[in-house]
Amino acid sequence: MKKSLARVVLVFPLALLLCLAFGCQKKPEEAAVKAMVPVVNLEAEKTAVKAVIDQYMQSWKTKDMEAFSKVVAHDSDMINFGTDAAERWVGWESLKDSMERQNKSINFEVISIRDEVIKVHNSGEVAWVSATCDAKGKAQGQPFSMEGWRVTAVLEKRAGSWVIVQFHISVPVAGQAVKY
Repeated sequence: MKKSLARVVLVFPLALLLCLAFGCQKKPEEAAVKAMVPVVNLEAEKTAVKAVIDQYMQSWKTKDMEAFSKVVAHDSDMINFGTDAAERWVGWESLKDSMERQNKSINFEVISIRDEVIKVHNSGEVAWVSATCDAKGKAQGQPFSMEGWRVTAVLEKRAGSWVIVQFHISVPVAGQAVKY
């Protein structure tokens, strides 16, 4: 009887300790998933993305190529679209050259953004934006007004800063282009 009581006294605490030790551990896959998912303040990232989009739009109005250069990636393989059929720019140099030419002949008096939607991926490394814009100004001395033009953009966070890696600007046609 003394031997069996001694076993119980030794085995029971050991079994209890093992149950507590292994029972309180997370499943390996749960721990791995939590370790891989960074904690991202999505609202703060949206605010940072909005600041980049605002700077991008302001750079068009002020013809500030330095500001434009800071918020747009300088990738040689990025592709961006403007409103005209010929406005398909491949790479930073092509886009920069076009912007410099446009800055010589277009003066924006007003650029306003509405219907802006900003989505930041849970990783905090990629964002996409859509907005509707209005602009008024002069091109080659002649007044122009563009209402309801559409802007979409994709941004990446690089070295802690957001940059536009792709944008598309279009002007909607009146009515339907193709009836359906």
